[in-house]
Amino acid sequence: MPALLAAGTGAVCLKRRSKGAVWLPVFLLFVLLGMGRAGVTKLKWEARERACMEMAGVYSELHGRVSAVEESEGKVQITLEENVVRPLVGGGEGRSFSMSRQIPCVLVSWKTDGAEDMPDARDFKIGIDVTVRGKLELFARARNPGEFDSRNYYRGQGVDCRMYGEEVEISGGDVSPLPELLRQIREKAKQNIMRSAAAEDAGIFSAAVLGDKKALDSEIKDLYQKNGIAHLLAISGLHLSIIGMGGYKLLRKAGLGYKGAGLAGAAFIFCYGAMTGASPSVVRAVVMMSTGFLASYLGRTYDLLSALSLALLMLVWETPELLTQGGVQLSFGAVFAVGGVLPVIQDYLGKERKILGALAVSAAIQLVTLPVILWDFFQFPVYGIFLNLLVIPLMGGVICSGIGTALLGGISCKAGALAAGTGHYILRFYEWLCHGTERLPYHTLVMGRPAAAAVILYYMVLLVVLIGMKRVIGKRDEAEKEREEVSERKEVKERKERKERKEREEVNGGIEGDEIIGMAEKSRPIWLRTALFFCICVFLPCILMPRPVDGMEILFLDVGQGDGILLRSGRGAMLIDGGSTSEKKLGEYRLEPCLKSCGVSVIEYAFVSHGDLDHISGVRYLLESCEEIEIRNLLLPCQGREDDALLSLAELARARGTKVSLIEVGESFYMEGIGVTCLYPGISDLPADKNEESEVLKVDYGNCHILFTGDMSGEGELRLLSALSEKPGVLSEIQILKTAHHGSRFSSGEAFLDALGVKWAVISYAEGNSYGHPHKEVLERLGDRSVKIYGTAERGAITMKTDGKRVRWKAFLD
Repeated sequence: MPALLAAGTGAVCLKRRSKGAVWLPVFLLFVLLGMGRAGVTKLKWEARERACMEMAGVYSELHGRVSAVEESEGKVQITLEENVVRPLVGGGEGRSFSMSRQIPCVLVSWKTDGAEDMPDARDFKIGIDVTVRGKLELFARARNPGEFDSRNYYRGQGVDCRMYGEEVEISGGDVSPLPELLRQIREKAKQNIMRSAAAEDAGIFSAAVLGDKKALDSEIKDLYQKNGIAHLLAISGLHLSIIGMGGYKLLRKAGLGYKGAGLAGAAFIFCYGAMTGASPSVVRAVVMMSTGFLASYLGRTYDLLSALSLALLMLVWETPELLTQGGVQLSFGAVFAVGGVLPVIQDYLGKERKILGALAVSAAIQLVTLPVILWDFFQFPVYGIFLNLLVIPLMGGVICSGIGTALLGGISCKAGALAAGTGHYILRFYEWLCHGTERLPYHTLVMGRPAAAAVILYYMVLLVVLIGMKRVIGKRDEAEKEREEVSERKEVKERKERKERKEREEVNGGIEGDEIIGMAEKSRPIWLRTALFFCICVFLPCILMPRPVDGMEILFLDVGQGDGILLRSGRGAMLIDGGSTSEKKLGEYRLEPCLKSCGVSVIEYAFVSHGDLDHISGVRYLLESCEEIEIRNLLLPCQGREDDALLSLAELARARGTKVSLIEVGESFYMEGIGVTCLYPGISDLPADKNEESEVLKVDYGNCHILFTGDMSGEGELRLLSALSEKPGVLSEIQILKTAHHGSRFSSGEAFLDALGVKWAVISYAEGNSYGHPHKEVLERLGDRSVKIYGTAERGAITMKTDGKRVRWKAFLD
């Protein structure tokens, strides 16, 4: 489907420049080509993926050709192409090889710190052959809503899998002169920047000028992204315009003709694009600028949308998956907005007003790219449209400063530092603006990932709005033309009747010529058109606003070895636990993106069953580092009063303004039709260990009843049964069980399961965990009772939806 859409783009733009119905058969031809190309590419990738899966986890020898080399913070990373992989059987000098596999592209990395026998980046050059031994690994798939999909991303880059090199040796081959020269220039320029510029500026200069983001400070990156100016950190058309067009104009002024200057300019930006990594946005800019040079040489008119379509076709013909990546969508969407939408808005508002013209640029880009931003980042920087008006005009100074630092830094550190001065002050101004904007109310709106239907409706409404603007412009142009015709007729009459002209003009003529244009201008004066356009910019995004959840939805997150459960109903949200021991950055990479993708900015109640790391690490991150998500009430087990981990968590919560409470048996909480009752522990209970402190929570929604047991053991289950012996209906109506302690054999005992009316059970655990969870005994006990089991390790996040009568299940990886 992506290839089909991409292939048809060129033909759609052809309609703009063709007469008659020529564009239709061309469009159909492109569609057929796209379908064929998508099918072929799909088959190739399936074969490549099968080969990787066969070799994954097996100690193997890989032989390939170097196509890229990078080094950062004691870690070397090389990209190998045309690889032959052979599994190693046996050991030592007598080891043999089994059947080999061909894998086109593998990412190989290893650490040089403390490893004297491992080579560093200086030993490798583009084009040479390398032999590596180690285990191939598949890139991780997204396992939760909102989680970054590494496998899909690297597939878009043409990379199949990765290997951590345990043995690396150069095995011959010839160096590729031009690629290696460009790499050395890039490395030298990076060294000059790092040596001459301030630490806080060097990373930005490297990203904006060389396309290298490895030295970019994570806090700066987050700051720019939250304020909607992260595009400044990527090499784009703005950067190449300054570099490429600057060189082209210098060559023209030096006396070189259109042909010579165009060829030289195209060659230069091609080499520059290759040097900076040839990302999709760079390739787009290179293709479009080269098309401009060619049009100038041929004396033809340069059409931005046609050049954009050509760049898109060239990219997605080779790798159709690129069209699904947010960065590519934003890059092409922004240029399409400038070339296709901006002219309509400017004509509607009037080009003579510079302030409105500047606002129109930001508004056009924002209107076109908003669904993409929400689909990939789930939040909207409210003031980004105004912030870009201030930062984009100054970005040229940053780029020139970075280029000057890269060039002059090779002469001396002082010369490089002098060149970095202008960029330094501009970047500090950027930070001041961003921090000031963050203090404004409603700085960031967490809107979640919009539904596909909402995105389609949004673009349909936007299209209707643009068509309406075109009609208004057309009527205004017709009125202007008629006014000019009336003016011409009036001049003819004036020549014939010189003596009577003034008298006729006072009586009829002065009104006749102005009435028509007056109807167009007075009916929609500039302030009214501006107000209407402002209303469109405000209300059109409302189509993408998150909708209330019908019924109750429970999302059992795949957190690895741990627990994390999100409950939603209407516009309210609760969280039960949120931690992991296997995923060290659970909060940053799984919990926060998942919550934001669901449009959750406020958690009304966050229940923490007990103080183990695999239940609190993500909650701690939300309180400590995630400003966009608010937890209003943190509810801790009453028996955890002296637990250091819970005390520290409570201190963090109070610092964020969160209300902290210790809950015990009998307490109930309500939100949007969901009732949560604490069944254990009570003040009088004396838990034997931390696991026995676990809150046991019963969730009710209509006739649907769920039990959450934390890490409670079999002994705790028996105590719970004894405490509820006089209320047997409390447990017997339970249909869904969040299985205790990740499926440990010491929990979910037979007596406990017999007391429940369980039909479904969810087990949260990490694949290949060292505990052996879930244990065979638990699976057998559940199986004997015909309980349907959902495990997060095999199926990713598990979603349960209910209207209070019926229950529906969906697994993320299904």
